Amino acid sequence: VCAILLETVQGEGGIYPVSEAFWNRARSLATQHSALLIADEIQCGLGRTGRYFAYQKFSSKPDIALVAKPLAAGLPLGAILTTEGVASRVSPGMHGTTFGGGPLACAAALEFLSIVEEEKLLENTRARGAELCEGLKKLALQFDFIREIRAEGLMIGIELSIEGAPFVAEAMERGLLINCTHDFTLRLLPPFIITRAQVREFIKLFETVLTKTSKQASASASGTSAGPERVAQAVGRG
Repeated sequence: VCAILLETVQGEGGIYPVSEAFWNRARSLATQHSALLIADEIQCGLGRTGRYFAYQKFSSKPDIALVAKPLAAGLPLGAILTTEGVASRVSPGMHGTTFGGGPLACAAALEFLSIVEEEKLLENTRARGAELCEGLKKLALQFDFIREIRAEGLMIGIELSIEGAPFVAEAMERGLLINCTHDFTLRLLPPFIITRAQVREFIKLFETVLTKTSKQASASASGTSAGPERVAQAVGRG
Protein backbone atom coordinates (compact mmCIF):
# COMPACT_ATOMS: atom_id res chain seq x y z
CA VAL A 1 0.00 0.00 0.00
CA CYS A 2 1.53 3.30 -1.07
CA ALA A 3 -1.25 5.68 -0.04
CA ILE A 4 -4.72 6.18 1.39
CA LEU A 5 -6.79 8.62 -0.65
CA LEU A 6 -9.98 9.99 0.84
CA GLU A 7 -12.39 12.83 0.19
CA THR A 8 -12.57 14.89 3.39
CA VAL A 9 -16.21 15.70 2.66
CA GLN A 10 -17.84 13.49 0.04
CA GLY A 11 -19.45 15.79 -2.50
CA GLU A 12 -20.84 13.60 -5.24
CA GLY A 13 -21.39 10.94 -2.58
CA GLY A 14 -24.06 13.05 -0.88
CA ILE A 15 -22.25 15.46 1.50
CA TYR A 16 -20.83 13.03 4.02
CA PRO A 17 -18.02 14.57 6.11
CA VAL A 18 -15.31 12.15 7.22
CA SER A 19 -15.60 11.51 10.95
CA GLU A 20 -12.74 12.32 13.30
CA ALA A 21 -12.43 8.64 14.22
CA PHE A 22 -12.16 7.61 10.55
CA TRP A 23 -9.61 10.32 9.82
CA ASN A 24 -7.46 9.44 12.81
CA ARG A 25 -7.55 5.76 11.88
CA ALA A 26 -6.55 6.53 8.29
CA ARG A 27 -3.71 8.76 9.52
CA SER A 28 -2.53 6.08 11.94
CA LEU A 29 -2.59 3.31 9.33
CA ALA A 30 -0.80 5.42 6.74
CA THR A 31 1.95 6.29 9.21
CA GLN A 32 2.20 2.70 10.43
CA HIS A 33 2.75 1.37 6.90
CA SER A 34 4.93 4.26 5.66
CA ALA A 35 2.18 5.23 3.25
CA LEU A 36 0.88 8.67 2.32
CA LEU A 37 -2.43 10.08 3.47
CA ILE A 38 -3.92 12.09 0.61
CA ALA A 39 -6.88 14.41 1.19
CA ASP A 40 -9.06 15.14 -1.84
CA GLU A 41 -10.17 18.72 -1.13
CA ILE A 42 -11.07 19.53 -4.72
CA GLN A 43 -14.70 20.25 -3.89
CA CYS A 44 -14.57 20.92 -0.15
CA GLY A 45 -11.31 22.88 0.06
CA LEU A 46 -10.25 26.52 -0.16
CA GLY A 47 -13.05 27.91 1.99
CA ARG A 48 -16.14 25.88 1.11
CA THR A 49 -16.47 24.49 4.64
CA GLY A 50 -15.56 27.74 6.39
CA ARG A 51 -11.91 26.71 6.65
CA TYR A 52 -9.22 26.81 4.00
CA PHE A 53 -9.14 23.03 4.24
CA ALA A 54 -11.79 20.71 5.61
CA TYR A 55 -9.11 18.58 7.27
CA GLN A 56 -8.18 21.53 9.52
CA LYS A 57 -10.87 20.50 11.99
CA PHE A 58 -8.73 17.46 12.81
CA SER A 59 -5.57 17.46 14.91
CA SER A 60 -3.43 15.72 12.27
CA LYS A 61 -2.61 16.64 8.69
CA PRO A 62 -2.45 14.73 5.40
CA ASP A 63 0.79 14.31 3.48
CA ILE A 64 -0.81 15.63 0.31
CA ALA A 65 -3.90 17.80 -0.27
CA LEU A 66 -5.53 18.20 -3.68
CA VAL A 67 -7.25 21.49 -4.53
CA ALA A 68 -8.90 22.82 -7.67
CA LYS A 69 -12.51 23.90 -8.22
CA PRO A 70 -12.66 27.40 -6.66
CA LEU A 71 -8.91 28.01 -6.92
CA ALA A 72 -8.94 30.14 -10.07
CA ALA A 73 -12.54 31.36 -9.83
CA GLY A 74 -13.74 29.42 -12.86
CA LEU A 75 -10.52 29.16 -14.85
CA PRO A 76 -8.97 25.68 -15.16
CA LEU A 77 -6.37 25.26 -12.42
CA GLY A 78 -5.53 22.62 -9.86
CA ALA A 79 -2.71 22.15 -7.38
CA ILE A 80 -1.20 19.66 -4.98
CA LEU A 81 0.03 20.79 -1.58
CA THR A 82 2.51 18.55 0.19
CA THR A 83 4.66 18.22 3.26
CA GLU A 84 8.34 19.07 2.90
CA GLY A 85 9.13 15.36 2.99
CA VAL A 86 6.96 14.62 -0.04
CA ALA A 87 8.05 17.76 -1.89
CA SER A 88 11.72 16.81 -1.53
CA ARG A 89 11.06 13.69 -3.60
CA VAL A 90 9.43 15.56 -6.49
CA SER A 91 12.01 17.01 -8.86
CA PRO A 92 11.22 19.85 -11.31
CA GLY A 93 9.29 18.53 -14.30
CA MET A 94 8.32 15.27 -12.61
CA HIS A 95 4.73 16.36 -11.98
CA GLY A 96 2.89 18.66 -14.36
CA THR A 97 0.42 19.09 -17.19
CA THR A 98 0.72 20.55 -20.67
CA PHE A 99 -1.14 23.75 -19.81
CA GLY A 100 -0.58 23.72 -16.06
CA GLY A 101 0.54 26.89 -14.34
CA GLY A 102 -0.73 29.28 -17.01
CA PRO A 103 -0.12 32.92 -16.01
CA LEU A 104 -3.76 34.01 -16.38
CA ALA A 105 -5.13 31.16 -14.22
CA CYS A 106 -2.40 31.67 -11.62
CA ALA A 107 -3.10 35.41 -11.45
CA ALA A 108 -6.81 34.66 -10.95
CA ALA A 109 -5.94 32.18 -8.18
CA LEU A 110 -3.82 34.74 -6.33
CA GLU A 111 -6.62 37.29 -6.60
CA PHE A 112 -9.18 34.75 -5.36
CA LEU A 113 -7.07 33.96 -2.29
CA SER A 114 -6.59 37.68 -1.60
CA ILE A 115 -10.33 38.35 -1.80
CA VAL A 116 -11.12 35.44 0.54
CA GLU A 117 -8.75 36.96 3.09
CA GLU A 118 -9.58 40.65 2.62
CA GLU A 119 -13.36 40.23 2.54
CA LYS A 120 -13.36 37.68 5.39
CA LEU A 121 -15.18 35.12 3.29
CA LEU A 122 -14.29 32.23 5.59
CA GLU A 123 -16.22 33.96 8.36
CA ASN A 124 -19.09 34.65 5.97
CA THR A 125 -19.15 31.02 4.86
CA ARG A 126 -19.42 29.80 8.45
CA ALA A 127 -22.10 32.35 9.41
CA ARG A 128 -24.27 31.94 6.32
CA GLY A 129 -23.89 28.16 6.44
CA ALA A 130 -25.18 28.14 10.01
CA GLU A 131 -28.14 30.33 9.01
CA LEU A 132 -28.99 28.07 6.08
CA CYS A 133 -28.88 24.99 8.30
CA GLU A 134 -31.10 26.64 10.88
CA GLY A 135 -33.68 27.50 8.21
CA LEU A 136 -33.49 24.05 6.63
CA LYS A 137 -33.96 22.32 9.97
CA LYS A 138 -37.14 24.33 10.52
CA LEU A 139 -38.36 23.21 7.09
CA ALA A 140 -37.54 19.62 8.02
CA LEU A 141 -40.09 19.90 10.83
CA GLN A 142 -42.75 20.80 8.25
CA PHE A 143 -41.89 18.21 5.59
CA ASP A 144 -41.55 14.64 6.82
CA PHE A 145 -39.83 13.51 3.61
CA ILE A 146 -36.71 15.43 4.67
CA ARG A 147 -34.69 12.73 6.41
CA GLU A 148 -31.46 14.51 7.30
CA ILE A 149 -29.50 17.74 6.89
CA ARG A 150 -25.72 17.31 6.56
CA ALA A 151 -23.48 20.33 6.30
CA GLU A 152 -19.99 21.77 6.56
CA GLY A 153 -20.09 25.53 6.03
CA LEU A 154 -21.63 26.20 2.61
CA MET A 155 -21.53 22.55 1.57
CA ILE A 156 -24.98 21.24 2.40
CA GLY A 157 -26.82 18.01 1.70
CA ILE A 158 -30.56 17.51 2.20
CA GLU A 159 -31.42 13.82 2.20
CA LEU A 160 -34.98 13.01 1.15
CA SER A 161 -37.11 9.90 1.35
CA ILE A 162 -38.43 10.62 -2.15
CA GLU A 163 -36.59 11.28 -5.41
CA GLY A 164 -34.92 14.66 -5.62
CA ALA A 165 -34.93 15.37 -9.38
CA PRO A 166 -38.41 17.02 -9.40
CA PHE A 167 -37.27 19.40 -6.65
CA VAL A 168 -34.23 20.39 -8.71
CA ALA A 169 -36.44 21.16 -11.72
CA GLU A 170 -38.92 23.20 -9.66
CA ALA A 171 -36.07 25.08 -7.97
CA MET A 172 -34.65 25.97 -11.38
CA GLU A 173 -38.01 27.44 -12.38
CA ARG A 174 -37.72 29.76 -9.38
CA GLY A 175 -34.13 30.77 -10.01
CA LEU A 176 -32.49 28.45 -7.50
CA LEU A 177 -29.53 26.40 -8.72
CA ILE A 178 -29.27 23.15 -6.79
CA ASN A 179 -28.61 19.58 -7.85
CA CYS A 180 -29.27 16.04 -6.72
CA THR A 181 -26.76 13.29 -5.98
CA HIS A 182 -27.53 9.58 -5.58
CA ASP A 183 -31.20 10.26 -6.46
CA PHE A 184 -32.27 11.31 -2.97
CA THR A 185 -29.85 13.99 -1.72
CA LEU A 186 -30.25 17.63 -2.73
CA ARG A 187 -26.90 19.41 -2.75
CA LEU A 188 -26.46 23.12 -2.05
CA LEU A 189 -23.15 24.85 -2.85
CA PRO A 190 -23.87 28.59 -2.55
CA PRO A 191 -21.20 31.16 -3.44
CA PHE A 192 -18.90 32.32 -0.64
CA ILE A 193 -20.30 35.85 -1.00
CA ILE A 194 -23.93 34.92 -0.24
CA THR A 195 -25.57 37.46 2.09
CA ARG A 196 -27.90 37.11 5.07
CA ALA A 197 -30.75 38.57 2.98
CA GLN A 198 -30.12 36.03 0.21
CA VAL A 199 -30.19 33.20 2.75
CA ARG A 200 -33.62 34.36 3.92
CA GLU A 201 -34.80 34.66 0.31
CA PHE A 202 -33.55 31.16 -0.45
CA ILE A 203 -35.32 29.59 2.52
CA LYS A 204 -38.57 31.30 1.54
CA LEU A 205 -38.36 30.17 -2.09
CA PHE A 206 -37.19 26.69 -1.14
CA GLU A 207 -40.20 26.26 1.13
CA THR A 208 -42.40 26.99 -1.90
CA VAL A 209 -40.42 24.46 -3.95
CA LEU A 210 -40.87 21.79 -1.28
CA THR A 211 -44.58 22.50 -0.92
CA LYS A 212 -45.43 22.49 -4.63
CA THR A 213 -43.25 19.53 -5.60
CA SER A 214 -44.35 17.34 -2.70
CA LYS A 215 -48.01 17.99 -3.56
CA GLN A 216 -47.35 17.02 -7.16
CA ALA A 217 -45.56 13.86 -6.02
CA SER A 218 -48.46 12.94 -3.73
CA ALA A 219 -51.01 13.52 -6.48
CA SER A 220 -48.98 11.41 -8.90
CA ALA A 221 -48.64 8.60 -6.36
CA SER A 222 -52.36 8.68 -5.62
CA GLY A 223 -53.21 8.48 -9.30
CA THR A 224 -50.85 5.56 -9.80
CA SER A 225 -52.14 3.61 -6.82
CA ALA A 226 -55.76 4.24 -7.79
CA GLY A 227 -55.26 2.90 -11.28
CA PRO A 228 -55.25 -0.85 -10.50
CA GLU A 229 -58.25 -0.44 -8.19
CA ARG A 230 -60.27 1.15 -10.96
CA VAL A 231 -59.26 -1.66 -13.32
CA ALA A 232 -60.28 -4.28 -10.77
CA GLN A 233 -63.65 -2.59 -10.26
CA ALA A 234 -64.23 -2.47 -13.99
CA VAL A 235 -63.36 -6.16 -14.34
CA GLY A 236 -65.71 -6.98 -11.46
CA ARG A 237 -68.56 -5.12 -13.07
CA GLY A 238 -67.89 -6.88 -16.34
